[in-house]
Amino acid sequence: MNKQVMFDETSRTIRTTRVHAPLHFVWKIDSYSTLLESKWEKIESGAFEVDGRKWKLTFYPNGDNKRKGEGYISLYLSVLDTEEELPLSWDLFLKFQFLVFDQVNNKYLAIQDVHEVCHFQRMKTEWGFARLLPLDVFKEPSNGYLLDDSCVFGVDIFVVKGATRGDTFSVVTPLTIDKSYSFKIKKFSTLDKESVYSDVFTIQDMKWKLQLYPKGNKKAKDNVSLFLHLDSKLPDHNKVYAKYKLRLIDQVHGKHVEKTLDHGFDNTEGYGFPRFVLQKDVNDASKGYLVKDTIIVDVEINYLSIVKHFS
Repeated sequence: MNKQVMFDETSRTIRTTRVHAPLHFVWKIDSYSTLLESKWEKIESGAFEVDGRKWKLTFYPNGDNKRKGEGYISLYLSVLDTEEELPLSWDLFLKFQFLVFDQVNNKYLAIQDVHEVCHFQRMKTEWGFARLLPLDVFKEPSNGYLLDDSCVFGVDIFVVKGATRGDTFSVVTPLTIDKSYSFKIKKFSTLDKESVYSDVFTIQDMKWKLQLYPKGNKKAKDNVSLFLHLDSKLPDHNKVYAKYKLRLIDQVHGKHVEKTLDHGFDNTEGYGFPRFVLQKDVNDASKGYLVKDTIIVDVEINYLSIVKHFS
């Protein structure tokens, strides 16, 4: 039974408490503090299906600053289809509410928009709250929202009812050993393939490989492109998040090209930088990247997390 109906003027939301679980999706996030330390701006849940369409949740553990969420946690619901995949005329009116589990009192705080009905359409595929809960309220132990460094969110989507599915998001502690791999590419100037792959390597029991485009991929023809791929087979809807550095080694001066990225991997494609470094810089002998017609690139994975889907 719902009780304690409240209106929050700051976020323009209606808030109630209840004891029954979310109807459509549950998302458990472990190691919240490590998530903050790794400086992830946001994380995404795995896909879940309601009304014949796939959805996801996006969580900002330190607030969505671009939408005035400083000092809060932020949470959004979005359609997984890209704008190009949706018909021009597609739209959907939804009532939805987010739930935050109070682990002390075994009940849920339910939060919904004061206007109740949200209009999802091709140009607006995401709705949610930049100011879901103040950070101090969220972190206060007596409130039960963050307990033993874990939190649980859920969502009800009032289109159809279905069996609850969910994810557990587990942040692995910062990696300190066996977290790097180097890929040496010989005869670089005579490579005639569009791209080359490294051998498969293992970090944190996951298999990975690097992909390098010596003359750039289709998005960056004057560059060298570099990507990291997950080579481990994941169960359906599961996802691995990695925070990692890609480097081109300066073999003479030690002034490496280094770029950092965090991204979710789900067996579909690699993630990295189409414009990692200009071809002319790689071929400039004074910069030290190309020595004896050999370049060296490497990856360093500093954080890993695993989104495990359950039903």
